[in-house]
Amino acid sequence: MFFDQPGTTGKLPHYFKYAQKLFEVSEKPETESLAIVTWGLGGVGTVSHRSLVARLSDSIKIKAKPATTLQEVANRWTDLFWNEWSNTLAVQLARVKQLIAKSRTPDEEQELPLLMGLGVGFCVGGCCQADNRNVGAFEILFDPRLAKPSPKPLPIGLPAFLGVPNIMKRLLLGADERLVPDLMKSGKWTGTEADLNTILQNYYLKQSLMPIRDGIDFVHAGIYSTIKGLKFSNLSQVCGGPIEIAVITSDRPFRWVRHKRFDEKPVGNGAISSATIAHGSICRNLRAFQAARMVPPTRPTASFGRPA
Repeated sequence: MFFDQPGTTGKLPHYFKYAQKLFEVSEKPETESLAIVTWGLGGVGTVSHRSLVARLSDSIKIKAKPATTLQEVANRWTDLFWNEWSNTLAVQLARVKQLIAKSRTPDEEQELPLLMGLGVGFCVGGCCQADNRNVGAFEILFDPRLAKPSPKPLPIGLPAFLGVPNIMKRLLLGADERLVPDLMKSGKWTGTEADLNTILQNYYLKQSLMPIRDGIDFVHAGIYSTIKGLKFSNLSQVCGGPIEIAVITSDRPFRWVRHKRFDEKPVGNGAISSATIAHGSICRNLRAFQAARMVPPTRPTASFGRPA
């Protein structure tokens, strides 16, 4: 999500489907395998997340002071991003605090939610070889109302739905996080909030630890369900475009599972042209067949019929 710069005529946020949200941090698989995923604000002024991640990668590779643990990487990213975010958006962030501290006019009530859109979250994950290849992840939230955050470690084995969590929480937990507070405020529930959560937990669709390929399938299903859930709802369609997935394991470096190319045009949200998939499948099958016969490969034809 990108906001118009001050002084322009636009007043509403713009949503783009091709903003990069998943980044490989370092290209040194012999020492570390790291990635960052983001949600919320799509950039800081004229500086992209891509540029900031590249600066983080440069700092990690400095021989005089290399990062040796995932915690240190998360701390460096927090320092780097906070410096860029808080300085570039200083006027807007000060305005947020001003609006929160006062009685707001109707126009200011509309202004505050737009400024709150300057918030952004990150998940830094992976492992460092110097840290005995301990795989982990940290969540970092930059809230316009709050001071500089500290990275929060995420537990292994529990899915985290970040950015637009309500679709998956409704699907797996039966409700999003706003339902319980609303019930408590209504006065219709006479028990405690803990009692209500205990009842709701009996109806959770719980997940257990799963093989890596099933984990990838679960992640893809979650993203795809969120895209479609928003598309067919009355909510803003803030999720869309091609789905990208990467995987990091303790024994292998960062690997792309699904990654968009500059010359590949999606047909719809999360979908790639069926012709592209069919052509890729035919080419792969042809190469596998030729390898089995141990014959030199021939160039596949442009059609999807039998190769010439």
